[in-house]
Amino acid sequence: MKVRKADATDLQSIQEIAALLFPNSRSRFLPDDKYAVAERNGILIGFCHYRFREKTCFVAGLGVLAQYRNHGVGGQLLAEALFDADSNGIETTLLKVRPLNTAAKLYHQMGFFEKRSGAALTLVRKRPS
Repeated sequence: MKVRKADATDLQSIQEIAALLFPNSRSRFLPDDKYAVAERNGILIGFCHYRFREKTCFVAGLGVLAQYRNHGVGGQLLAEALFDADSNGIETTLLKVRPLNTAAKLYHQMGFFEKRSGAALTLVRKRPS
């Protein structure tokens, strides 16, 4: 498995995986958005969709196809996005997750803490000093 920054040829596959994993989501794909992708044997198996606004990174989506979960793929994708954010001087990274989503454990392990709760948790990570 390989994790890398996405290129323009990956966008359609990212959108297809997002539609499969998040059928009720209204994902917006903006021109300056960034993506990390995981591929196995040349096939995309997951993605991390994020965007920078001033000194903040917003993680818009993180998804891994079901058969590849629980093997560290999501963690590697998120690590790639956080490395990009840190390298670009981003101070804060935000994401939203449903409280019962098993990925919440991963986010806490990667330095995120709970900022707000409700229907979705807002998790925050500050850039390491």
